[in-house]
Amino acid sequence: FPTPSKGMASIHSMMHSATMSSSSPSRLSPSRRTRALVVVGQRKTHIRRASTSKAAAATPTPTSTAATFDPSKPIVVDDALLTNEAMLAIVNQEVSDAHVNELAWSCLGYARNGYDLDTDDLTVKEMWDTAQVFPNWLKRFPEPPDFLGVKRDYRPEIDAPVKAACSALVRSIPAEHKQGLKQQLKELGWTGFTLDGLTPNKTRRAQVANWLIFFREELNGVPLEELIRRKQQRAEEEEKEQVERPTGTAKQGVV
Repeated sequence: FPTPSKGMASIHSMMHSATMSSSSPSRLSPSRRTRALVVVGQRKTHIRRASTSKAAAATPTPTSTAATFDPSKPIVVDDALLTNEAMLAIVNQEVSDAHVNELAWSCLGYARNGYDLDTDDLTVKEMWDTAQVFPNWLKRFPEPPDFLGVKRDYRPEIDAPVKAACSALVRSIPAEHKQGLKQQLKELGWTGFTLDGLTPNKTRRAQVANWLIFFREELNGVPLEELIRRKQQRAEEEEKEQVERPTGTAKQGVV
């Protein structure tokens, strides 16, 4: 693997651009209350003007949509965002929490699908297309979850959903990939965290990075129908060998 010094400037630039381009406005000026056109990547979607009637106000605005699931269509993420150097930047806290979350969301299949404007308080909600989200994952998380706790508020009532999402991601990693992060980053000089100074954010970054390496090695660009076939084959092998099922078995995967 290349040394940490090689290519880091370009990777950081790419990560910064990815994060900046994916950020969304939280409010719109009153002059833009009417129908507006928003460009998301190469896709144009309309901000829909929310009805101010009481009947409409009683109905919550959906934040995700799902088209027909296509198992022959793979999730594809730019390899440059999944290099060992990129993973090192994640665990070293050199990129934002938002960037880490959004990279994981992309790998899970979530795709931005425009914004929904509430003209009463002028707030904007992100809409998500979940058509290609891994089936088992989508059952538990119909909207993209926060894996790191961007608010850094660890009170149980605030942090519980974050903890649950990160734990679900960790459990989906097969046993043979549990040490992927240490194995891949060893040649870059990273051997893991010490207990001194360890924080929930650092721990979760390492867990997400470990899953991203698993995604890079096993899932990226592979059609879901093939992933399902592999999952079934693995389950049959586990059954045949009468393996006691720890975390990370076929039954707990994202597919």
